[in-house]
Amino acid sequence: MDMLHPDIERYLARFAAHDDLVLGEMERLGAERDFPIVGPQVGRMLETLARACGARRVLELGSGFGYSAFWFLRAVGRDGHVTLTDGSRERCAEARLFLDRGGFSGRYRIETGDALEIAPTIAPPVDIVFCDIDKQDYPKALPIAHRLLRPGGLFITDNLLWDGKVLEPDPSDWTTAGVVELTRLLRASDEFVSTILPLRDGVAVAVKVR
Repeated sequence: MDMLHPDIERYLARFAAHDDLVLGEMERLGAERDFPIVGPQVGRMLETLARACGARRVLELGSGFGYSAFWFLRAVGRDGHVTLTDGSRERCAEARLFLDRGGFSGRYRIETGDALEIAPTIAPPVDIVFCDIDKQDYPKALPIAHRLLRPGGLFITDNLLWDGKVLEPDPSDWTTAGVVELTRLLRASDEFVSTILPLRDGVAVAVKVR
């Protein structure tokens, strides 16, 4: 589903363009595999938000081969740290190679396994929790984020428009239902102030207020 006019999409793509060779290689790999990385527009937004809130500790629930983590690591500085999680040992190994080539060695940790099982082992406070796990599990990420985040911390979730499937009045597939339910929970929560940005496939940004 086209969210924006193609000319606007091209304009935003030019704005988000970069000259980082490692990021470029990761983007080409994602395209070759048809693997859903967030892309440079959302990546630039992640870096901007992380810098804006002075993030030093970031937890990713779902990391793939490290593309979004690369953008967070650009933001958190030399004393910052990013924890990645992914169920694939192969993707975790690729992430390590890419992040080390990007100059981030020693500033991240990669945990292989189910992000929802790894998250309880993480000690608060965390500045940002980024969620990009299986969509049917999205609602389970909200209490995890609330436990871990400091007041003013950000819970950022990708794919909140889910290719327009969220417009279905009664979504029958469990992935869409998971996205819709997290959206409902964020809207109803008095612990977060939230918005959805219509960038690419939709990104929710929620600030923990209590």
